[in-house]
Amino acid sequence: MDPLSEIVSFLEPRSYHVGGFEAGGDWSIGFDAYDGIKCYALTAGSCWLIVDGAGDPVFVEQGDCFLLPHGLPFRACSDPALTPDDGRQHVLGARDGAVIRLNGRRDVIILGGHFQLGGTHAAMLLDILPPIVHLRSEAQRATLNWAFDRMGHELADPRPGGVLIVQQLAYMVLVEALRLHLDASRGVGWLFALADRQVGAAMTAIHREPAQRWTVATLAAEVGMSRSAFAARFRQLAGDGPIEYLTRWRMLLAGRRLVRGEPIGVVARSLGYESESAFSTAFKRVTGRTPRRHTETACRIQTIGMQPAA
Repeated sequence: MDPLSEIVSFLEPRSYHVGGFEAGGDWSIGFDAYDGIKCYALTAGSCWLIVDGAGDPVFVEQGDCFLLPHGLPFRACSDPALTPDDGRQHVLGARDGAVIRLNGRRDVIILGGHFQLGGTHAAMLLDILPPIVHLRSEAQRATLNWAFDRMGHELADPRPGGVLIVQQLAYMVLVEALRLHLDASRGVGWLFALADRQVGAAMTAIHREPAQRWTVATLAAEVGMSRSAFAARFRQLAGDGPIEYLTRWRMLLAGRRLVRGEPIGVVARSLGYESESAFSTAFKRVTGRTPRRHTETACRIQTIGMQPAA
């Protein structure tokens, strides 16, 4: 599995809600802070998108897609000067896959999904994204358009299995939107480092063989660079050195295996550590918790999440 696929899999996204809303005339709808990540597209019309703390309103047009990865309160509207309705009054009790209509009109149609994230390491991906990932180039629209067209057909004409199809389409759009953002943007972090041919190749080698006793020198040789040039370029693009990235990736793998019930010693050896104590020291340095405490905390969170709502 490639690095982006592996890291996104650590988010363990599950579709919390899919659907959308239609509007026309003068309208404004606001939503409170939320957990997870939202991914939507305008399939008709245009509107303004305003996210708390993200600066000026963003104008979104038909064909545009946007991600909201930080859970910040936001509103969509025909005019930023309008006072927003509370979005909860429109969506409360709506079935999954429903398309809510405002003002009895459909000049503007917004479709998409809200993903609750089950993984404990979502910050590794989400923290390096801006408050709004706005995808609006012709190439980006062409890539995403067919998925949202199919989503619209499924929601407009509900059939058996339709919600599951829409959920899978929304998940695919989420990953595709991240890829498009990676291709079009420049920044610092592992997501942007993947786009570099040589640094990306080194990251792929780390993901392919995390237990390998990699050094800066062996990784540099793997991608055909001098040690010093490789170390400087890796840090410039990823924000961390190659060994720091290797260690953090190992601890992400370890955390998942520990929660699945694998013994600490087995996990340690599978990731290249000769002793349980050396592994435990590295794990606590990276995560702030011992392996045992990590397992206990994760299991407690899972147990709470499985309890029925009051």
